[in-house]
Amino acid sequence: MSPSTAPRFRSVGPARSWMSRALWISGPSFFAALPLLIALFGGAELKQHRWDVWGIVVWAGLLLAAEALPVPLPRGGTMTIASILDIGAMILFGPWIAGALDLVTTIPAQMLLLRNRPGAAALNAGLYASTTVVAGSTYLACGGSLGAPRAPADFVAAILAGSLYYALNTGWVSLVLGAKLRESALSIWRLHFRDGLPQHALSVGFGLLFAVVRVAAGIPGVLLLVLPLLFARYALRLYAELREDLVSFVRALSTALDAVDPYTHEHSVRVAEYSVRVARRLGMPESEVETVRYAALVHDIGKIAQRPDVIRKPDLLDEHERRLMMRHPEAGARIIGQIRALRDAAKMVRTHHWRPDGRGYPPGLTDADVPRGARVIHVCDAFDAMVSDRPYRKGLPMERALAELVRHAGTQFDPEPVDALVALHEEGRLEVIPSGTPRHAPTPRNGIGTETEPDEEPVSAGSR
Repeated sequence: MSPSTAPRFRSVGPARSWMSRALWISGPSFFAALPLLIALFGGAELKQHRWDVWGIVVWAGLLLAAEALPVPLPRGGTMTIASILDIGAMILFGPWIAGALDLVTTIPAQMLLLRNRPGAAALNAGLYASTTVVAGSTYLACGGSLGAPRAPADFVAAILAGSLYYALNTGWVSLVLGAKLRESALSIWRLHFRDGLPQHALSVGFGLLFAVVRVAAGIPGVLLLVLPLLFARYALRLYAELREDLVSFVRALSTALDAVDPYTHEHSVRVAEYSVRVARRLGMPESEVETVRYAALVHDIGKIAQRPDVIRKPDLLDEHERRLMMRHPEAGARIIGQIRALRDAAKMVRTHHWRPDGRGYPPGLTDADVPRGARVIHVCDAFDAMVSDRPYRKGLPMERALAELVRHAGTQFDPEPVDALVALHEEGRLEVIPSGTPRHAPTPRNGIGTETEPDEEPVSAGSR
């Protein structure tokens, strides 16, 4: 492709980075200052509190335990019952006592038990306390009363306050992660917290229940109410471990390729990373993004069923050898499809060499046969093949690789993931992942990729 006809791509990465850093400085600072503003300018109704010495002591112990026993979530991050306790505390004791409990329990739990740095522990404690104070003040401002909640007025106030609690709590975490990862806070929120809305609704309900039980049944009733939460925590932990085992198994399958072809294993890891970014840019549900990751990691697993001399052949393949290599998507799908949790991924593995013009393989695929994730993997597979270094050539510049994808969108590639990959580049959120291919590893020279014009240098836009 000549320079005169290559598409031009704009990058807005530095501007986005500056905006993310500004939000990271101003957002948490504003949240932290809200309690001070309420204390200075809020009316008497916002400064109410209710002393319950034994209740406060028990709540402090439960908050310490909650902070010390987080449950890792399958998609990253952790979950505790602290939000339930915060909502119960703001209803029982008022926002200021509830916020103070967050301060005096979060710092020692994170520093002494979780071994977090003092600065991080203090920041978390301050933002937790600020969130609780602001949400608790909202509860009082909406007419909520302290002690046992009265239906329906206090329930409505608790729902509004709980919604604000969730928005503030997840919002500042999204700002922190966005600044660290150089991604928008909104995309971080969608990834980590959007699917947690049902769980948060349960947290508000449990917070109300804790307040009712404390007044009606005393401390023993509260401790009994903790038991089902402990069982739920145990079940969630088992689920998280099962999901982690599945991820480890998929990675082990991907690593098995290393024994056959070291390049293919490293290539699959990179394709998985690109595919996840594109899938999220397209707004695919996180459960589907997870399936895309699994499929991309093992999209070439079918090559282990092919002859090693064909896979590692440094010269052009003859027609018979090319037909053998074109069987690897179906072979891979048969391997992966034997695992029930990976059957959707197997469909993506089988169809990831589909082409809109009908020249892909396996033959006979229709548009309805090809999952969206397979189209994403196909584009990212080709992108990595072009930008990665090989023993016989240097990788192409990112702009040249993207231009090739754009040129063949609609014929070789689905235009939607191509546009998403270009958009990631223009937003400053796409960088070439360095190749880890060993220099001594034999690597095939040819790929089943884009056709080139007679006067152009051949470009491999896809792997076999």
